[in-house]
Amino acid sequence: DGTTIGLKRDGDTWRLTQPVEAKADQGPAASLLTGLTLARIERTVEEKPAGLADFGLEPPALTVTLKVKDTAGPITLLLGKNSPTGSWVYAKRGDSPAVLMVPASLKGELEKTPTDLRDKTIISLDSTKATRVELKSKDSFIVAAKSGEEWWLEQPIKVKADGSAIDRLVGAVSDLKAKEFVAEATADFAKYGLARPDYRVTVSEKDAPTPKTVLIARKTEKTRTDSKAPSPTPEQGQAYVAVEGGKQVFLVEGKVLEDLKKSPLDLRDKRLLAFEIKDVKGLRVAWPDTTIVLEKDGDNWKLTQPQAATADSGKALDLIYSVNGLRFKDIATEKPGDLARYGLAKPQVEVIVKKTDNTDLPAIEFGKVDKEKNQLFAKVKNSPIVYVLEPRVLDDLPRDPAKLKKEDIKEKKR
Repeated sequence: DGTTIGLKRDGDTWRLTQPVEAKADQGPAASLLTGLTLARIERTVEEKPAGLADFGLEPPALTVTLKVKDTAGPITLLLGKNSPTGSWVYAKRGDSPAVLMVPASLKGELEKTPTDLRDKTIISLDSTKATRVELKSKDSFIVAAKSGEEWWLEQPIKVKADGSAIDRLVGAVSDLKAKEFVAEATADFAKYGLARPDYRVTVSEKDAPTPKTVLIARKTEKTRTDSKAPSPTPEQGQAYVAVEGGKQVFLVEGKVLEDLKKSPLDLRDKRLLAFEIKDVKGLRVAWPDTTIVLEKDGDNWKLTQPQAATADSGKALDLIYSVNGLRFKDIATEKPGDLARYGLAKPQVEVIVKKTDNTDLPAIEFGKVDKEKNQLFAKVKNSPIVYVLEPRVLDDLPRDPAKLKKEDIKEKKR
């Protein structure tokens, strides 16, 4: 169709030389070369044809020219039209008059667009090296920074962050792949909604001299550059992306807009208590009518309250894992005026974790259940915040110590 695509080997990698100078996508480039090197002649149709037009070779549908190391001249391959069955395609080498027949799959391998062969990576980021992340939307500004091995939110509130959520946020940006290369060199970001983007993400990396910033704007009718094309449905949404300081504009799948739609609550650490299972020596579950106490005894567990007994270690660990896995889904209030409103003036159950150094972690207090909203209220004793949990977490807290006892084999058989 008049398009010329140029690829050139640069050391161990390929780069595009035509129609633009750019890094090539190594996978498709290697696949294209593999297709050529593995291609075999099915048969020779005519040794000396009177004309090439009948085979779609004058002009050819596609011309491939290879420059090969230690070879004087280039190798040229012409591909014409498909055979009547569609399984084969007519071909001709530039150094021979013969018309050949080769698999049609070769033509498919070679019918690439510049975009097919171009590296679609927009920005290179490594979440393991990230030290600071800024997420600015039209509604909020969130800042997270790493302290040692832990992430903390700095704005709009100073609290511990969910490290995995931050990694996913950085990953959503680093995984961006161009669907189209909309503009190669433009100073008019406003045309694409990038002067006031929906999201502005800045990531600082360890040992990197400057932060990297990505601008992301939803593609709307107002920012469409292909007005004749049908508008995508919400499920097919797309976004324009640019790297601050650059002049390129890319088009990407709109999924990134959902990936970046985060509130401070989404990014904060939602654990009620942070502890390692290996650091637990004991656990107390205190109901108004009974208190159950578990203590570690070597590699096993025992009940010490309400009466001494050997505990089922599997069930004991399941309980501890359940407490370790407690996560809030929302915050009811950060400054409760009346704890009785949440059933926390007199909690229905209290859980205390004892560590191997014989210190107790702050007690988790569970209040009332709002059945209408399917909410359980809870708080940690040294904090005023009232959290919202799933009511089903109460099902994991035993009220009958017998459920934690190790079953007697004789009794079980009887």
